[in-house]
Amino acid sequence: MSDLKAELRRRFLARRDLVTPRESHEAAASVARRGVALVAGIAREAGFDTPSVVSVYWPIRSELNTRPLIDALAGKDYRVTLPVMHKVRHPLIFRAFEPGDDLVKGPFGLSEPSEDKPAFHPDIVFLPLAAFDRRGFRLGYGAGIYDATLSALRAKKPVIAIGVAYSCQETDHVPIEPHDERLDFVMTEHETIELSAAAGAKTDSDAAL
Repeated sequence: MSDLKAELRRRFLARRDLVTPRESHEAAASVARRGVALVAGIAREAGFDTPSVVSVYWPIRSELNTRPLIDALAGKDYRVTLPVMHKVRHPLIFRAFEPGDDLVKGPFGLSEPSEDKPAFHPDIVFLPLAAFDRRGFRLGYGAGIYDATLSALRAKKPVIAIGVAYSCQETDHVPIEPHDERLDFVMTEHETIELSAAAGAKTDSDAAL
């Protein structure tokens, strides 16, 4: 299983690396626009009394750029947090972030809010991935961090997980293990895919949102 996952990870990350700067820019704008609408719809359906706490990853390498999404969410008064990694295979911590805040290099070299920023449990988590399928499963980077995080969060309250990826990262079938957590949505540059435990999935095109 680990060898199969490693090969799939290598293949789909190589595909992601081929995305051009222009394609990356257009994808970031599309995801930002549709992401705000998706968060608003989720919050409305859940009946949140207070603004949703939304976690968004800070992009590295060739990950789809979420910085425009962060700016857009903050502009709509959502409480935005960024993930903070403190130990491999342990749940992430989520600290408050506002556009313009300085980030620090964490122990694993990632850009993170400083320790003086308050921590929150997010209602909605936008997360990166290496590959995804339409059953709602993602192939991560191999450390198991987001699976551990979602499991811990979902033991406390309902949490919506939204994978963010390019369409070239879709595969027919992600190999799964018992600890793998399911996604609720996937956003690509072209569509927002609403996933379910059933085999089917509903999609909304960029034009629809």
